[in-house]
Amino acid sequence: MKSIWVLCFVIGIARAALSACPNIDDADYDFIVVGAGAGGGPLASRLAETGYSVLLIDAGHDTVNVNTTIPGFNLRSLEDPQIDLNYTYDEYPDGFSVERNDGWYPRARALGGSTVHNAMINIIAGTRQDFDGLAATFNDKTWSRNNMQEYFRRIEHNLYLLPLLAPDHGFNGWLKTSTLPLDVFVADPLLLDLQTTALIASLQLAGLPALDLNDLAGDAASGVNSLSVTVDENHIRSSVHERLQAVLKSPSGKLHTSLDTLATKLLLCDSGSNVTAYGVQFAPGAALPVASNFNGKVSLNVQNATARHEVIVSAGTFQSPQLLMLSGIGDQAELLQHGITPVLHLPGVDHDEIAVNWRLKNNFTLIDGCTFLSDPAKDPCLQKWLSSGHRNAYAFAGAIDVLLTQSSPSLPAPDILTYFSPVLFPGFVRGVPQQIADNHNALTAVVLKGHPTSKGTVKLTGPHPQDKLDIQKLHFQAPGGSADIAALREGIKRARSLVESTPIGLFVDTEIAPGPDATTDEEIDNYILNRVFGD
Repeated sequence: MKSIWVLCFVIGIARAALSACPNIDDADYDFIVVGAGAGGGPLASRLAETGYSVLLIDAGHDTVNVNTTIPGFNLRSLEDPQIDLNYTYDEYPDGFSVERNDGWYPRARALGGSTVHNAMINIIAGTRQDFDGLAATFNDKTWSRNNMQEYFRRIEHNLYLLPLLAPDHGFNGWLKTSTLPLDVFVADPLLLDLQTTALIASLQLAGLPALDLNDLAGDAASGVNSLSVTVDENHIRSSVHERLQAVLKSPSGKLHTSLDTLATKLLLCDSGSNVTAYGVQFAPGAALPVASNFNGKVSLNVQNATARHEVIVSAGTFQSPQLLMLSGIGDQAELLQHGITPVLHLPGVDHDEIAVNWRLKNNFTLIDGCTFLSDPAKDPCLQKWLSSGHRNAYAFAGAIDVLLTQSSPSLPAPDILTYFSPVLFPGFVRGVPQQIADNHNALTAVVLKGHPTSKGTVKLTGPHPQDKLDIQKLHFQAPGGSADIAALREGIKRARSLVESTPIGLFVDTEIAPGPDATTDEEIDNYILNRVFGD
């Protein structure tokens, strides 16, 4: 009880020590946004278009190269030193039966954030629980799943459907969406071998309904389809980067950026009734400790910028909590351990995936000979890409087909997404881009469990902005973890059954992982514990 009073006393002192909020008329910008990715980038763009002055801060810079533009290079981009962020985390707590304390989770620092290196998969089905939950939490119906469809319509520029037949889609937005680039096979029919044909056709022949995974009608349904991806009509990645560039090039001049910049602290003040963020402290030229351009922790030269209206923190799963904690917003006891004066006690500062891999009898003609290298002299497929109007294997994004199912009939909507790709992808493991480049006769099904019960933690290891974070995934540790494992197990069985019972099964040589010897539930569960990934 004494410790509780001490904490309350410290918080009271911290609140009292905050200065009164400054005169907003003297602020440097109307808004400050930290993070130029999927959340912060579009928000900063829209605010600037509306006439507000906006400062956008990001730890990366404007990177345009083969890795950030060519769909087929999306996994190679994970190790691009221009954009990579290499987070390390512990999968399980100390004493758990499986030890995995060196997990790799790659993210991107760039204008556009991780949208310049993701798999471009464009699916909003199965998100009703998320958005309706937010609407209930904040008592704000604008967060509802139905209303989010309106926002999807605004941002989408659909390239593969007819407007009259797709009322839930948008056709005038900034995010280009497409589906399988079949014009690649028109340009070069020899690329369409029997093995590729079987892969494309297999899910369609599985006897399940074909769904539009981005309309309201398909939101709670199970079924299959080819993927919608964020790729434009020229087979180039469409992302937040292009959205930001369009606004930056506009004559308004309202959007300002500070790139290759580390946000170090929120500037807080006492408004009389609340603690308010009125600005950001930042260090231009400073790097995150998980970035390739990090050369050691240094004394930072910081600057301040102030906002007339709001500061928006949208720096991602790991950096947003760190920035809040460095500013005194977080778990009181943990902040005090690092000499940070708590200002607000906020202790509550995903999904699970598992891969199934098969070796096929033959190489896919589509990717045979491809090295996924940035030099056309060393990659015949890149050379063909450049000379053919972008019509070869590199036009394809992260997956070919997708299957949406429910792990339990008691659930209100599907929670298992399984996507298939003609590559060897074991999950997020170091060196995976080269594994893919070296294997042209593989098939992968990635089974994704939505709305898992696991809840990880992000904690400080020190008070310096360049101290690494302590990231604990804690997979399957919460109540319901056993059910999550069971759902992934059934997803693996379903993927195996689908491959065995459809045309692609005729081309399978052997199952690589979990492997033909993993047949019992216990053996499959052990594989899941040792190989699960995801955020």
